Formats: sequence, structure tokens, C-alpha cells
Amino acid sequence: ESKSRLGDLIHAKLGVGEENSGKLVSQIRTQARINANKQKNDLIIIDGPPGIGCPVIASITGADVVLVVIEPTLSGLHDAKRIIELAKHFKVKATACINKFDVNQQICTEIEEFLQENNVEFLGKIPYGKDFTKAMSSAFFSGRTAKLIADVIL
Repeated sequence: ESKSRLGDLIHAKLGVGEENSGKLVSQIRTQARINANKQKNDLIIIDGPPGIGCPVIASITGADVVLVVIEPTLSGLHDAKRIIELAKHFKVKATACINKFDVNQQICTEIEEFLQENNVEFLGKIPYGKDFTKAMSSAFFSGRTAKLIADVIL
């Protein structure tokens, strides 16, 4: 557990070669819910992994809304379609944004059309930038990654 300027951050660290599991995500989510209840917070943000495997299903379970962050590539669009279908299956509202939108405008347009055709709320576009990568690298080497992520995201 780490503290950020906007609240607690519950996280886990996997060792080299360890697989993420739905069980691990569920444990983290449970601890986050306990902390939120203690502090009378009604918002929990879960940063789930890419894909549609068990960790993603565990991230979605019990959520009110899913934000699908889509990379403007063919595989990004393919994965987005799968996660949006997964959210629909679990009856969780799906929303989306496009990360690094300025890298491939043609795929970006295809993504926006797909979202519109499937009634997925489009929240916006994030340009490519090196600031976040620099911040992550700086935090990784200084050993305070979790706190920095919370400060940058929140």
C-alpha cells in the first residue's frame, strides 16, 4: 500500500517470469475496497492489464464502468473489440480513449468509427509524448514507481 496526494494506492509486485493471475487482481481489488470503505471513499480505479484473460476479467468484475485505452494499431483495434465485447458480456458500461492518437491517423479513424457504430462512449485522444515515459523511468530507478504513477495519473 502506498499513499498518494489523492489517496491510497494498492498494488502488487510480480517477480521476473511470474504470471499475473485473476486471483492476484481479486486480492488487490478486495483490499482496495476495504480501504475505500474505511475512508468512506466511493471511487476505486483499477488499472487492469491488456487482453481479455483472467486478470482482465477479475479487473472488470464488479466494476461500474470500463475505460478501454486503445493504441492506434490493427492489433490495438482488435484487442479493443474483444475487451468491449467482454465488458458487454459482464454488463459493464464500456468507454474508450485512444492513446498515442497522432501515431496513426488512419487506424485512429477506424477506431472512432467502430466505437460510434457500437455505441461506446468516446472520451478523447491522448497524444504521443515522452514525459510519462521519462517519469516512469525516473521513478523505476529511484524505487518509488507506485507513488509516481499515482501522482501522474491522479
